[in-house]
Amino acid sequence: REPCLDISHEKAVKDLMDTSLHSSRRAARQWTYQTCTEFGFYQTCEDATCPFSGMLTLQVDTQLCPLLFGISQHSLPARITFTNTYYGGDKPHTYRVLYVNGGIDPWQELSVVQDRTEEEEEAQTIFIEDTAHCADMTSRRVTDRRSLKKARKIENHVARWLKTAAQEKMEKRGV
Repeated sequence: REPCLDISHEKAVKDLMDTSLHSSRRAARQWTYQTCTEFGFYQTCEDATCPFSGMLTLQVDTQLCPLLFGISQHSLPARITFTNTYYGGDKPHTYRVLYVNGGIDPWQELSVVQDRTEEEEEAQTIFIEDTAHCADMTSRRVTDRRSLKKARKIENHVARWLKTAAQEKMEKRGV
């Protein structure tokens, strides 16, 4: 028998307030900090057709910012605008970056999903039509769909970029 899990809001907040080195919620606290300072992307369920709890509101999520980090809820729009302006939003000027997204990934809204132009070929998107968040990082299975198997060829991109970078470095040295 497994004990029941306490999934209350109060327990979640208590866990997020734990700043000890060995906290089991370190990643959740770090992510929450990023939502308060950079992203502002919250998973809410305020629509009447939402199948989850209607208690998942934007107000509840943004109340964590002052509670956990002393960051005003009113500063969130300016922080998000700064992040998008600084990094280029969904059209960043990046070099040798892969943007991997799944078709049923709610986080794709925060990513780059459009293919790049030819002159920006060093920054590419990989869209896996029928997968969810981080599916490309899970262990390989016999049952994986072909699109997922193809997407996992990320190491080919990275290997090519590393080879190109090494060649560029050698050229700069005049070798």
